[in-house]
Amino acid sequence: MDTKYVHIFTGSMIEVNRLVSDLSEEDIKSIVEDEGKSAVLAGFALPNLSLTHRLLVKKKDIKKAETIINNYLSNDS
Repeated sequence: MDTKYVHIFTGSMIEVNRLVSDLSEEDIKSIVEDEGKSAVLAGFALPNLSLTHRLLVKKKDIKKAETIINNYLSNDS
């Protein structure tokens, strides 16, 4: 069983949380990395906090997740 996660999207907390919800509706598990919070805990700050959340999904789910993300991005613009 392949449990390796890969980075698929970077955006704001709002965007990433929306995508986590969309992915979970399709039974796709994801991980959110908050680089802004990590930076604060490490004692430094990032200049652009709007793109600090990284979304990761399992390698086996990448194609399905890309479709969901592309649909979100095309409806958002």
